[in-house]
Amino acid sequence: MPIRLSKQLNLGHFETWTERPTFPFHQVTQVHGVDIVPLEDIPCEADGIVVEWKNYQNPLAIKTADCLPIVFEGETGVVFLHAGWKGLAQGILQRTEIQSITPLTAYIGPSIRSCCFEVSEDFKQNFPQSIFFEQRKGKLYFNLQSQAEKIIKDFFPHLMITTSKDCTCCHPMYHSYRRDKTNQRNWNIYIKGS
Repeated sequence: MPIRLSKQLNLGHFETWTERPTFPFHQVTQVHGVDIVPLEDIPCEADGIVVEWKNYQNPLAIKTADCLPIVFEGETGVVFLHAGWKGLAQGILQRTEIQSITPLTAYIGPSIRSCCFEVSEDFKQNFPQSIFFEQRKGKLYFNLQSQAEKIIKDFFPHLMITTSKDCTCCHPMYHSYRRDKTNQRNWNIYIKGS
């Protein structure tokens, strides 16, 4: 069975598949950037999709192999993002497209966690103010999820954020680039509730 995680959200459903689903869905060509696009711009290169509820038809898909898949459910629509460290550092979570849906909740799906995300000292330059670095046995680790949560909270203090505890690198049921240098991806799917 390719479904590795199934999570009910407030207004929809989140799933992580290890194989490409066979049903129709919308996706962008991800490039580790910060662009978030509406359905009418697809196909294109971007790292997020914004859809107003009135225009929602098919599920949305974001591919990851350690990065953060993040769903924002809002009053007027949904934003689904691919956010790696580059996207966080470049400001994908501060984009006006997220504000435009009047977000109510955020969900961060399975991704590499600080147990496995070892970084170099130079990496600190990407997040010079961050408190989410940790030294363990002479090695430096970074907590991407906590950094993302802080950025979201700074912009949306009243937003309810839920984060998956699954580490894609620890758990062999997920594809992980850090663990295997794999070309395979986890297919994160958002399905609007009825």
